Amino acid sequence: MQIVNRSALVPYSANQMYELVKNVESYPGFLPWCGNARILEYLPDGVRASINISKGKVNKTFSTRNRFVQDSSIEMNLEEGPFSELHGAWKFEPIGNEGCRVSLYLEFDFSSTLLRMTVGPVFSIIADRLVDAFVERAEVIYG
Repeated sequence: MQIVNRSALVPYSANQMYELVKNVESYPGFLPWCGNARILEYLPDGVRASINISKGKVNKTFSTRNRFVQDSSIEMNLEEGPFSELHGAWKFEPIGNEGCRVSLYLEFDFSSTLLRMTVGPVFSIIADRLVDAFVERAEVIYG
């Protein structure tokens, strides 16, 4: 089992960061490893989404059920893909009047040793840099 626990303080509101992360279909436009991302189903409290990881020789798709708590959190749980386990949450905590702390906690493991050896290193790098990628995207979108 691998764990990623990252956070950043940003000069953007919790709502702004929440909306960036929530917008799954925009991921291919700024995450270079994301070959495709789409909403599979809209649910009363979130979505089912699919993301394709395409980096080097790695080309894997997984789907998650994402539960939204407006401007506060996005919880993710694996539905299908190359993982035996994948769950975690984004949290958006207001700091002062204009900033927030963005946090990502993610636990994952792969369904086979071969996947762990081939996809594992790529996914670990992606997961480790995810908070930074969204902070950079916020700078582009919000200035």
